[in-house]
Amino acid sequence: MKRIGILPHLGKPKAIELARATRTYLEGFGVNIWVTPDVALQLGWARNAHMVIASEPPPALDAAVVLGGDGALLHGAGLLAPYGVPLLGINLGYLGFLTEVEPSDLTVALSKLLAGTYTIEERMLLEATVEGDTRREQFLAVNDVVVTRAAFARMIHVSIEVEGVSAGEFLADGLIISTPTGSTAYSLSAGGPIVHPRLETILITPICPHSLATRSILALPDDELRIRLINDRETNVLLTADGQAGVELSPMESVVVRRAKLNARFIKLGGRSFYEVLRNRLNYPALHPPQPEV
Repeated sequence: MKRIGILPHLGKPKAIELARATRTYLEGFGVNIWVTPDVALQLGWARNAHMVIASEPPPALDAAVVLGGDGALLHGAGLLAPYGVPLLGINLGYLGFLTEVEPSDLTVALSKLLAGTYTIEERMLLEATVEGDTRREQFLAVNDVVVTRAAFARMIHVSIEVEGVSAGEFLADGLIISTPTGSTAYSLSAGGPIVHPRLETILITPICPHSLATRSILALPDDELRIRLINDRETNVLLTADGQAGVELSPMESVVVRRAKLNARFIKLGGRSFYEVLRNRLNYPALHPPQPEV
């Protein structure tokens, strides 16, 4: 490890504190540090022999330590996935479903990172393309792509095509197209299934559909989906990717969602399984499991 990025959630004082501790530890082993300009500004870090401050990630970045919750890790993945940089998530959030390490284990985790005693788990991403007469915009999503009404509690009329074949039309509050990684996020809240993150598929989950028969669909990972708004002359319909980037859709535009050509790469230290996280973070299978009889 010659160069490691540090990406703290700048709205969390604990993340800033741990970012400083991470820098001190890594520089003690001769590691060069990469940070974005906003991180350097808020933490008061200046460029030196061991510090790189850049708006774009360098291709030579070996790994990045993300200090925050799942949202911070999603942001880091969106920033660094195009460069193939693996991410180590330190949990400072509410659920911490994606993050790998608790703050109390930071030093141990960093020592394993430097020693190379870890594995890298590849996660599929989604690419959403807004297509219209006057524009073509692309978005990358680790968790999900969502089409929904922006302001008022009104349904939208949506049609879906999978590989050019109609998969149906429905009225709903919106639509979630999710990766397996995102199956435990918004899709789960909308009634979608829990999917192991290494099981490659594309989840199609309507939000509050106006039909008892409308359920989630698991499409093949290489299927191409096209979403259209039907008879929707009103505006305020949005597409969002991971709840962070978004754009307003016009009635004449469609959204094409497909598997991205690149993957997110998460560093795993071997300390927990997906099912352990499911049990501990979401209290699965019951919020209050039955107690044994005395």
